[in-house]
Order: sequence, then C-alpha cells, then structure tokens
Amino acid sequence: MNDTPKVRSEFWKGTRRGSGWAFGVGGVITVATLLRDGPRDTFKAMMRAGLRGREVAAEISEQVQDLYAEVQSERSAEPISEG
Repeated sequence: MNDTPKVRSEFWKGTRRGSGWAFGVGGVITVATLLRDGPRDTFKAMMRAGLRGREVAAEISEQVQDLYAEVQSERSAEPISEG
C-alpha cells in the first residue's frame, strides 16, 4: 500500500520528462524550419498541422461516441438478472 504514492510519483515524473522532450524537439524543429523557410512558410505549416490535428481529434471523438452508443444499446438490450 505504501508503494502506490511512489508509483504515482514515478509516473508523473516520467510524464513530465516526456512532455519536456516533446516540447524541446518540437521547438528545435520549429526553429530549424523557421530558419530554413522563413516565417511565412513556417506559420502556414503550423496552421496546416493544427487543422489536421483538429480533423484527427474529431474523427477519434466520433469513433468514441459511436462505441459509447453501441455499448449503451447493448447494455439496454441485456436482460436484467435478479439475484
């Protein structure tokens, strides 16, 4: 029971470390692209990536909603067992 806080702490430490790496790599790529292509092309690329990210998020959300609806309909169709 005493291991739970430590495990949770390690999890969040790893999550923060991974987030830091992701932001760092993203920053390096953005600066490299900015220096190579100029600010206009870099911002256009960032906007394209953002729009694509929204599309992907919408697709995932729709799939999750469909799965939820399926589970709800299956759950309501199951006979209720008593005792």
